This record gives sequence, structure tokens and C-alpha cells, in this order.
Amino acid sequence: MFRKREEIFTAKNGGTLEEMCRNILSQASGDGLLKLAFFYHAANDKEYLEILDTLRTAVKDFFPYNAPLLSYIAQQSTGSRLVAEATYLTSDRVSVERHSNYILLQEEGCKEVMTNGIVPGDVSKSAFEQSMEIFSTIGEILKRNGFQPSDIYRQWNYIQHITAGKDGSQNYQEFNDARSIFYSSCNWENGYPAATGIGTSAGGIMVELCAIKGYNSHNKPIDNPLQIAAHNYSQKVLDGKVIGELQERTTPKFERARLLGNRVFISGTAAIKGEKSNFSSNAVEQATMTMEIMDRLVSKENIPVPCNGIKYDLLRVYVKREEDIASVAGYMNAHYPVVAKHYLVADVCRPELLVEIEGTAHIL
Repeated sequence: MFRKREEIFTAKNGGTLEEMCRNILSQASGDGLLKLAFFYHAANDKEYLEILDTLRTAVKDFFPYNAPLLSYIAQQSTGSRLVAEATYLTSDRVSVERHSNYILLQEEGCKEVMTNGIVPGDVSKSAFEQSMEIFSTIGEILKRNGFQPSDIYRQWNYIQHITAGKDGSQNYQEFNDARSIFYSSCNWENGYPAATGIGTSAGGIMVELCAIKGYNSHNKPIDNPLQIAAHNYSQKVLDGKVIGELQERTTPKFERARLLGNRVFISGTAAIKGEKSNFSSNAVEQATMTMEIMDRLVSKENIPVPCNGIKYDLLRVYVKREEDIASVAGYMNAHYPVVAKHYLVADVCRPELLVEIEGTAHIL
């Protein structure tokens, strides 16, 4: 894996979106910047496209050469400020080949693809149709560079109104069915990617991913003894109707985490034990259980290589109800005070779930 680091930047000034964006760009600019993922609320698809255009223009103007990848996720941050996660390459020996919607990294027989947010041409189509178009684009990127879908090690899946649907369908289930169809083209003997499936307020479906080939160190899925693997869920916890070309609803194809070298990529994690949700209506109680599950996932007893434990690097905390952010942040800051983290308003993949947390860590 190519050595990378992530940082969180929040606009220090108020003002217009363009002014907040320029403020973040001035903070984030530096050697090795590969990608910026922006988080900002959009009320509808029209506003989403306007915001995306503003961000693209600002980034292009600020970086006339070697611009970073850009993604825009329609989720409200704490204080409604513009927030960005920046990804940096920390090695100067790596070849960086920039394309319109992905970056190819290469060094000594190893290569990695990082994409920006891959979006459909028409967000008015069904979640299934949008997802199939996105995966077609992803397939072309991977094939062009000699990758298979099974080379994906981390994936983010953003789904507008994730638990909504029409005529018995559900947007998340339609996405899962499209993903299962795309993934069926290859063998997954080394496990699925770490992944997050989370809601957004606008913008349809969007997928980001990282894939790697020729890596000569650890590349292993990590299961959680407290949870059934998501790809082994029973039909009773899946929602939505069965689409015509499938015989049943397909499961979410991801691992609870993935170890790559000394880094652990932790999938979106919620208060689910076995395959059942915690039905507490208290967001702090759900956050507490979520971190109990995550701490067990990355405990040194559960890491599939010898280690002395792990250290969290970054946590992204999704909270369904804006009014719960202060209490959830109070719990997280008290129990994980030194970890970089930020808080976003986002719908979670089951109606009863109020909190979801993802992150990165490294083994000691």
C-alpha cells in the first residue's frame, strides 16, 4: 500500500460557499495532496449540482495544475460549515498519474487506483439504474488499468434517502443488488472490501473506491466475533422487493474491516450484534455499543497478524438526528479524546439506527 495520511479541515470563516471553500483549500494545499472529499448539506438535487459546480470551479482555479480528486457528499457537518477530508501521499518515490475521475499510483510493481465520487448521468432514475451505470463506469476504470473488482479494498457508497423507496422497493437494497451483480464477475476468495453505505440528502447515488494490485504485504479481511458478516445476513433483515433478474434480495457485500499493510480500514459500523439492531432510541447508547463493537473488531486478539494493539487515526461519525450530535460528540470526545474525528448528519441503512461510525487505524 502506498503510504497516505488523512486530515480533516473545517472552514474557519463564514461567508459564501466559495469563500469557505477557498479557506479550506488554503489550509489543505500542500505536497502530496491526492483527494478532497467535501461535506455540505444540499436541500435537493438542483442545489446539490450547483454546490458541486461551485466546488469544482474553486478547486480548478486554486490548483490549475495537478488538481486533487474531488468528491462532494451532501451531508451537513457540525455548525453547518463546509468540511473536507484531505488525503495525502507521504512518499515522493511514487509515480502519480492523474485522470479526470481517478488517480493511478505506481511503485516497484505495485499499483493503486483511487477514484473521485463516481456519479450517474441522471439522478432521477431509480437507485438500481443509477448504481448499474456507476458500476459500469467503475468497471471500465478498473479494466483499463488491469484491475478486477476483487482488487477493491475500500469503498464508500453514498445513497440519497437510503431507506426510502417506491412501490415496495428500498434504495439501499437496490444498490446492494446492483453491487452484487457487478461483483459477480470475479472471484472473491480473499474477501470483500471494507465499505460504508450511508445516506445523503441529495445527489442520487455516488461511489468512491480504492483498489490495489501487486502489493506484497498483508491484505486480509477482518471479521467481527460480535457480528454476523454483512454478506451472510439472512433475508429477514433485508428490506425491499426482489428485482426481476434475481431470485432473492442480495446481501451487502463488504467486510467489517480490512487490513492492508499496517493500516486497518474500518467499515461503517452501527449498533448491530449478530444481525439484529439495538432498538434503543438513545443515540449515545447506540454510539456506546457501536464503539464497543468497533473496539472488539480492532482488538489485538482479533487482528489476523501479530501486533501489540491498534491506534485509531480518524473516525467519521454519522448521526441521524442533528439534535443528537452534541451528546454523541460529548461521549466520543470523552472516551476517544485524541482521535481526529468529525460529525455529520446522515441517515443510516436501517430506520431504527441513529449512529454509524467508520474509520482508519494502524497496528502497533
